[in-house]
Amino acid sequence: MSDASPQAKPHYRLLTPADLPGARRLCELAKWNQTERDLERLLTFEPRGCFAAEMDGQLAGTATVTRFEPAGGPGSFAWIGMVLADPERRGLGIGSTLLQNAIAYLKDAGVETLRLDATPMGKKLYEPLGFTAEWKIERWEGTAHKVPGGVLGPWELLPAQPRDLDDIAAFDAPAFGASRRRVLEAWLADWPEPAIVARREGEVAGYALARKGAKAQQLGPIVSRDDGLAEALLMAQLQKLAGESVIVDLLAENAWAVPTAKRCGLAHQRPFVRMALGPGKPAGKPGMILAICCPELG
Repeated sequence: MSDASPQAKPHYRLLTPADLPGARRLCELAKWNQTERDLERLLTFEPRGCFAAEMDGQLAGTATVTRFEPAGGPGSFAWIGMVLADPERRGLGIGSTLLQNAIAYLKDAGVETLRLDATPMGKKLYEPLGFTAEWKIERWEGTAHKVPGGVLGPWELLPAQPRDLDDIAAFDAPAFGASRRRVLEAWLADWPEPAIVARREGEVAGYALARKGAKAQQLGPIVSRDDGLAEALLMAQLQKLAGESVIVDLLAENAWAVPTAKRCGLAHQRPFVRMALGPGKPAGKPGMILAICCPELG
C-alpha cells in the first residue's frame, strides 16, 4: 500500500532524464515491454511533450507525445503514448490529467489529429474525450525460429544498412501517413542485426525493423507492397532471432495478417485499438502494413 498522506496531491511537470529509472519501474508494474532506452528515445524525440506526475518524491505517472512531419497544420498528426500511473496511486486522476496535458500540448502546437494505440482498459479512458476507433491491432507472441518452407518472390532480402535509410523512410511515409525518419533511424542504429530491406530491381519494395524489449524482442515496423513479401520479411526476422522471445503487433485490419502470424507459429496475446481525436481521416495505407512500430509510436 502507498504510504502517502491523505493530503498528498500529485505534482505535474515535465519528464526529465532523471525520471527514466522511475518510468521504467512503472513499465514493470504494468508488465509493459519498454526498456529505459525506449523511454530515453521518447524524451529525445519530444522533450517538451513528455509529462510526469510526482508524489512524495517518487514518479507516479507518465505520458509522452511524438509529432511527425509535417509537425503542425492541415494533415498533421502526432502520437500519444506511455500513459501510465502507479497502481498504488489509482483514483487520483493521474492518468487522466497527464493525458489532458499531452492533448493540450499538441493542440497548442497546431497538430490537427491526435492518435494512440489503446489497450481495452485504456479505451475506456479515451472514449469520453472524443477519441474514436480507427484500426484493430493484435499482439502476437512466440519463440522465434526458422519457419519451414518460406515465401519466394521477385525480390531480394538484404541486411538494411545506414545508407538505406533515406530509401526506407521515403517508402514508409505513404504507408504510415507521415515522415517518421527519426524513428526508423533510431531503430536501425540501435539494433541493425534484424533489420532487413527488400529490393526489387534496385527499388525498395519492403522493409522490417525491430527493437530490443524488456520482456521480448519487438518486431516491427514491417511494411511491404504485398502480403507475400510481408510474410517473407517476418519469416526472415524470425530466423535471424531464432530462440528469442518475440512479439509483433499486427495490423489486424488486413485479412492476411493473422493467418501470416499463425503460419509463423505465433500465438495471440491481446488486442489493441488505434484511436484518433480530430478531423483527420485514418492516416496512411494500411494495406502495406503487417506490423506497426510499437504502441507508443504507432
